[in-house]
Amino acid sequence: MADTALTQSTHLLMDYIKTQIPAITSDQHAETLAAQIIAGLPRLFTEKPEFFSSALSMARAKQTTTQLMISKKFDDLINKTDTEMQRLRWTQAQGREHLEKFYGVRSRYSLSLDQLDNFLLYLQLTDSPTPNPQNQ
Repeated sequence: MADTALTQSTHLLMDYIKTQIPAITSDQHAETLAAQIIAGLPRLFTEKPEFFSSALSMARAKQTTTQLMISKKFDDLINKTDTEMQRLRWTQAQGREHLEKFYGVRSRYSLSLDQLDNFLLYLQLTDSPTPNPQNQ
């Protein structure tokens, strides 16, 4: 399991290196640099622990901001689907039936952000006041 995580981290680092250092164009060169960086990390942890503490704090702050933005977007989509379901005069049971049939879940809160966005689009493009399960 640790080898898989290390391999994945190495590949992510290689991708980052290739995008940030234009002179490195081959996977082999990026992999060599990534391996050197990873090999030097234990020494850096020992010599400059404050650097990692600061970097970790910044990463956590960015993650929290991203999570808040996603949460706000999700709440916005829930409110918009509420509005569209009211426009269509769908009951909660009708909405649940649609979610179960097309997404395999009983609640919009179980959908991913993309699925919820897709569901909203479906509702916005629907003109009929109620779903007709026999014809779907």
